Amino acid sequence: MPSTAGDEPTGPRYPLTGSAKPSSLTWNPHDRQIWFVTGDAQFGRFATETPHENKVFPSPDPGRSAEVLVAWKQAVWMYALASDRGCVVKCTLTRDGDGRYDNCGRGTAAACPAMTIGSDATGAERIVATLSGMSSLTFIDANGDIQTSDAFSLPDGPSSPLLGLAVAKRTSQEYWLSSPGSGCVVLFDARSGEFSKNPVRLDGAAAPGHLAITETAQERALWVATDGAYLIKYDLDRKSQQTVRTDAVPDRLFAMPDGSLWFTMPSTDAVDCVLPGATHTAGGIGTGKGSKPSGIATDTNSQLWVGLEGTGEMFHISKFRLTPKAGQGQETEAGSSFTYPLRVRAGKLDGTPVGKATIKFVLKGDQARFAGGGTVDIKPVQEAGDDMGVAESALLRAEKPGQVDASAEWLEEDVFTPFEGIVVKEAIGAPDHLGYRSGAGQHAAAGEKFAAPLSVVVQDAHGAPVGEAKVFFRVMDDAASFENGSDTAEATSGADGVAATSQCLIAGSTAGRFRVQAWAAGAEAGVVFGEYITDH
Repeated sequence: MPSTAGDEPTGPRYPLTGSAKPSSLTWNPHDRQIWFVTGDAQFGRFATETPHENKVFPSPDPGRSAEVLVAWKQAVWMYALASDRGCVVKCTLTRDGDGRYDNCGRGTAAACPAMTIGSDATGAERIVATLSGMSSLTFIDANGDIQTSDAFSLPDGPSSPLLGLAVAKRTSQEYWLSSPGSGCVVLFDARSGEFSKNPVRLDGAAAPGHLAITETAQERALWVATDGAYLIKYDLDRKSQQTVRTDAVPDRLFAMPDGSLWFTMPSTDAVDCVLPGATHTAGGIGTGKGSKPSGIATDTNSQLWVGLEGTGEMFHISKFRLTPKAGQGQETEAGSSFTYPLRVRAGKLDGTPVGKATIKFVLKGDQARFAGGGTVDIKPVQEAGDDMGVAESALLRAEKPGQVDASAEWLEEDVFTPFEGIVVKEAIGAPDHLGYRSGAGQHAAAGEKFAAPLSVVVQDAHGAPVGEAKVFFRVMDDAASFENGSDTAEATSGADGVAATSQCLIAGSTAGRFRVQAWAAGAEAGVVFGEYITDH
């Protein structure tokens, strides 16, 4: 899929009940479904195997907000913010399929930007969270009761609020935190209950945000989103940093078991990833204009899903992509054939072509048809050679003026891509009339040159510019002439229909107003210029 941020989505989207706006997602191993929380602190459940089925469980306590959630102890949990306090809320699924809310411990009146599962000093699991503006960590036990850590501060400095949070499964007593105001990340050791005395100063001037940890046999990496257009990859073993440029500011991060990192870019309505071992992103995947991707989760089949807070939908990400190779950005007149067919390559996210795939090319609307008159053309990809993974449609014939809605769909993988900039123009007819462009109303003294050439635009009956049309200019009142001494001049219109005299007018000896007529062969209407000769 190409980078199509802000354009049509390059994957299927599924509306949520009541257009619920998911602010965060999590996989719930208890019921093997994806759960989400909305900005107004309502839980919802999305059935990935039947994606048109989902539920939103109305909150019994309206007027609260939430940003994130976690699944733990056969329930899902959030930290909800009311006007005067925070509250731990858990939701369990009842036998009749409803969600039951339970309010638990009360805490600081602050938003909760990050929440995950970690282990305490004894190795027992607990929820760990950060609260906006707070420099201490919040711990939540199985009863929903709250405890807090000591405050984090730089050596010999004031306390520093925390934001991002990441805990690796293999080192669940080590919590990594970001401190935007300090420009660093810091380790909290649950065994000692203390923050590291040596925070990691990050390269660059951007502030760190959300975090994630990827683990493979080769490396363990802490990924840091920033408020600039880049990520920072911190090698936890080698203690080294690397900058990875992104198309836009990254927000929520999601680590896959294979070591790839996925992240959202709400400002450009796209998601992207860094594949294992790569030093650059794979290329943005558009989620649709105004969609505002907010969170990422995987289902039981390791399929990726993205919550779209802007449009109240779920978006499915494939691990494959279709890349347009030809056919975009071409124009032709109605009644003519386009120069190039639609051409795509089927491949994996790392660019490796796939030799077995079936591509369906689709045209919508009345602007174009494939050769033979159809709107669908199904073709297999090439299985070997330089064109492995490439499929090509039949030629398109332009039918009616307008933008052509064309796309290609990979049938086996439920992936598609749009083709951009294909336009059918009005067929250009014969010259019908001239339009004034410039050169009228000039003044010149007797015997002097008029400063500007005379310019018109030649148009057909529908107002489209006509190129290669012969235009004639004639002085009507014997008061002036062109530089060659004649009272007439010729010009040929360009592709934009514009024709201009190459010779200047020379004022005669008699002061006053005179006219110059312009016309084109076969045109019904011309243009008359009024010019002025002054006494001095």
